[in-house]
Amino acid sequence: MQDDGTMLADRSVPALRRLLLGEWLGLLASSASQTSLSWWMASHGGAADLAIYGSAMALCSVLAMPLLSPLGDRLCKARVVCGARLGLVLEALLLAGLAHFGHYAFHWICLCGLASCLANAALLPAQASLLPELVPAAQLPQAIRLRRRAQALGSLLGPALAGAALGLRGSSASLLLSCGLAVAAAAAAWRMSASATPCRALPPRSRRPWSAELRAGLRAKWGIELDRWWTLCGALMMVFFQPATGMLLPLRLQALGLSAGWFGACGAALSAGLLIGLAGLADALILRLDRVRAIALAVALCGLALGGLGLCEQAPGLLLLFALIGICMSVTQLVGQTHRALAVPDAFRSRMAAAQLGTAQLAASLAPALAGFLLLLLDASLPAIYLIMAGGFLCNGLGLLLIPELRGFLRLDHEQVRDWYVRRYPMAFKGE
Repeated sequence: MQDDGTMLADRSVPALRRLLLGEWLGLLASSASQTSLSWWMASHGGAADLAIYGSAMALCSVLAMPLLSPLGDRLCKARVVCGARLGLVLEALLLAGLAHFGHYAFHWICLCGLASCLANAALLPAQASLLPELVPAAQLPQAIRLRRRAQALGSLLGPALAGAALGLRGSSASLLLSCGLAVAAAAAAWRMSASATPCRALPPRSRRPWSAELRAGLRAKWGIELDRWWTLCGALMMVFFQPATGMLLPLRLQALGLSAGWFGACGAALSAGLLIGLAGLADALILRLDRVRAIALAVALCGLALGGLGLCEQAPGLLLLFALIGICMSVTQLVGQTHRALAVPDAFRSRMAAAQLGTAQLAASLAPALAGFLLLLLDASLPAIYLIMAGGFLCNGLGLLLIPELRGFLRLDHEQVRDWYVRRYPMAFKGE
């Protein structure tokens, strides 16, 4: 059995390497594009355009994610990833063209965002659920760790590259850079598809009506009490976390008289902290405290750092706070990631990943609306708004620690947790 697992791992290495390379390049492209687009919109459209765009795109993702989620369970996941990457290339080309000709048209930007939402609705669930199919269960924790490091590195370099391009040549150059990175990510996805295990014939269940597939996936996701509350608590935390580190940040930096380069530097500091945590600091903390205590400490420190973003008046201090937030994120991401991936049965991975991502997108649609309401209510008093965001994050983080069965679930080893959702909640998969 060990030899078979080793051979499988050896055969999966090229596909795994190219999957992670494609994800890394894709994150470089998306993080650079988000940084560039946020600054371009903040400069031309202000807080109103940022709030409308953020809410509209998140709402679009909420609708598109579940509707397209059966693609990854019906079709070859590697081919779905390739097609979605090509769609993102076209969207990046159009955005770069608008910026190159100096044509700030909000409706065209929203159309580009719609195209990106549809492509990501197909890409993200398939990509998230593909990893367990490329490596054996024994090596899944190591593969997830490699993925997180690649993601952190992509998120680190993307804003830094975009910030440098913004400072040197403006939004046009930074969006053109994002377009080139999107092309490279599509090429890596194409090579990954060619080296992955050949796509298997569709099982009979995948020929059922599309609506039946959607109902089965949603029933499985929300019928599992542990996963349901974990997902909801995480989404509520994001409602307060995302504006503090995203939409409000350009306004905060501009209020302090800082340039676009500092915007990219803040994003890079966040990813640097995440990378430091994934390099060993998070593991040491989890080993020292255990998973539950480690996540409690990380949530508390992250909430305090969010409040500090509204009170700190010095740019270096902001960078240190973002680095601390990144370290805390590394702990929360590592705790339970492998367990949740193994607990989901193979036939439901894409749809349950889509439900997870769709809930996160729903939180993302509420986040700009909440931030916009607070901006109007408090007359754009950013320090006060940041303190409210920190308080909301901490309150919902406390709810995360009260999830039923969380402690027992995290104490299981990798073999015990395999298909645990099916054994513990069989009614959620009734008829499958």
